[in-house]
Amino acid sequence: MGIDLFLNDSYKILKLLYDNQTVVLDKKVVPLTQSEIGIALGMSKAKVNVLIGQLQDEDYVSLESRGKYVLSEKAVMFIQTMRRTDTKLIKKKDDK
Repeated sequence: MGIDLFLNDSYKILKLLYDNQTVVLDKKVVPLTQSEIGIALGMSKAKVNVLIGQLQDEDYVSLESRGKYVLSEKAVMFIQTMRRTDTKLIKKKDDK
């Protein structure tokens, strides 16, 4: 299970966006709609809307043209740090 057990819904959205990035015209974007995000995470569209708004306010996510989300460098660094931490925790558990 790892560290995901202890992380909130905002992180779950950020991680889903990170995992679904694609390159369009040399820029990484996330082509998921709020409905698709909600379905993938078992959240209502309204909840996804509020949480994405908070992520935008904190400069983790921006909305580009045609409804595509873009993660900031801050968001990418955060997700990568959390993944490294999770990997270290799992490794320590396996070493015991």
